[in-house]
Amino acid sequence: MIVSAEEVNRSLKGAIDLLHSRTEGLQAFDMSERGFWRSFAAIWLALPAYVVSVALERLRLGLLQPDRALLGSIWVDLVVALGFAASFLALPLAMIWISRKLHKTDRYVPFVIVTNWITVLALLALSIPALLLVVGWATPALASVFTVAFAIILMRLQWFATKETLGVSAGLAFGIVVIGVVLNLIIDGITRTLIG
Repeated sequence: MIVSAEEVNRSLKGAIDLLHSRTEGLQAFDMSERGFWRSFAAIWLALPAYVVSVALERLRLGLLQPDRALLGSIWVDLVVALGFAASFLALPLAMIWISRKLHKTDRYVPFVIVTNWITVLALLALSIPALLLVVGWATPALASVFTVAFAIILMRLQWFATKETLGVSAGLAFGIVVIGVVLNLIIDGITRTLIG
């Protein structure tokens, strides 16, 4: 399932509108069943972020050297790929249960579509500080500051999108965002443990 350039442009524009608290950004997303399944294919757009994540892990392990291939350790490559897929699927899977408990199952599909596109944007944005660290243009401390700043902006984006797509209160939307963050921290911890 290939996502068209028009759909990518429209969906990312919608996400940017939501970043600016413009609810009309929701109209940019294909909220159909087809749009639901295609939103999962959007993970392929985050492939550059995956490559940066592999490089960061190889740097952390002392394996990143000029004379060695970037994608040279099958185990590191595989674990990072599985971590990426898990981070993309964690909140949508958790929301199956949560949306039932909230009696918001009719809002599940729009939530997942918008969340998947925001996740692509988040993976790409959060790879920027990591890339700066890998190429030596940022110290670990500076990369951490950039990461936290991007994460706060992206959490605010996810909060607004959650509030609007599910039609829930600001506090409940915040709680759902926290669940997503906790799930991703758990996935990151498992990924790092498996890599070593």
